[in-house]
Amino acid sequence: MKKLLLTGFDPFAHYNINPSWEAVKALPEVIGSFSVHKMLLPNIYGTAGRLLLEEAERLKHDVILMTGMDSGSTRLHLDAVAVNLRDALLEDNKGAAPWGEPVVPGAPAAYFATIPTHTLVKRLQKQGCPVHLGYCTGGYVCNDIFYTALHHFNGTPVKTGFAHVPLLPQMVWDESKALPLEETVKTLRQIIENLSEILTEEEHA
Repeated sequence: MKKLLLTGFDPFAHYNINPSWEAVKALPEVIGSFSVHKMLLPNIYGTAGRLLLEEAERLKHDVILMTGMDSGSTRLHLDAVAVNLRDALLEDNKGAAPWGEPVVPGAPAAYFATIPTHTLVKRLQKQGCPVHLGYCTGGYVCNDIFYTALHHFNGTPVKTGFAHVPLLPQMVWDESKALPLEETVKTLRQIIENLSEILTEEEHA
């Protein structure tokens, strides 16, 4: 059975809950061909990426799927690109607010996700899932860990991707701008199931 490292973030800024971790927590330990290992990461530049790499190297995961919170959508989106840039519109949980700084000095400007993001999005949309394609994770800690993982595992068999999940109804005034937790959990599970199927199909092609 393949090993999947699935991460979510702790709350940050004025939020007292983070839907990424709530969704990750609610998923089963086995999905498709994956044994799922769950990890809570702190919203702290540098620290989150370091902890992620330590855990990934310790358990030797085949796939890493990170999740974060998106306040601007009612759909989950799979991100295609991580950029070598730290631009904090909000302070992280240690009060840091880098601006115009690289994640890894001297490293490439960007990396593409190594999970089959475009294939996944098309397949999931045909199944009626509330999923769309995201082109960049921004400059906050989401992008920080995504870029860190892609840089570290560049050229290796480890597959790496990132999914943003919507806010929960209790986090907004207008519930039409959020997605219930059960829907987020269901969709995140479908993403993982389809990822498992696609990778298996690729292996046997």
